[in-house]
Amino acid sequence: MTKLENDIVTTRDRLAQTIDELSVRAAPKNVIARKKEQAKVSFTQATRTESGELRMDRVAIAAAAVVGLVVLKIVSANRKQKKWERQRAKRSW
Repeated sequence: MTKLENDIVTTRDRLAQTIDELSVRAAPKNVIARKKEQAKVSFTQATRTESGELRMDRVAIAAAAVVGLVVLKIVSANRKQKKWERQRAKRSW
C-alpha cells in the first residue's frame, strides 16, 4: 500500500470511531442520564454549602414556593368547582 492509501484507511477508521462515539452520546437514554446528573449537581449546589451543610435559607424559600403552588392549586380547584355548581344551578329548572 502506498502512503496515501494508508492515510485514507487511517482517516476512515478515525471517522468511524468518531461517528460511533457521537451516536452513543446522542442516544436519548444517555442524554437523559446526563441531564439527570446535571440536575442533581445543580440541586446539590443550590441547597448545600461547600462543606455539605444545608442552606436553610434556600431550602425554606423552595419549601415556601411549593406550599404557595399547592395553595394556588387548591384555590383554583375550589373556584372551578363553585363555578361549575353555579352553572348547573342556573340550568336546572
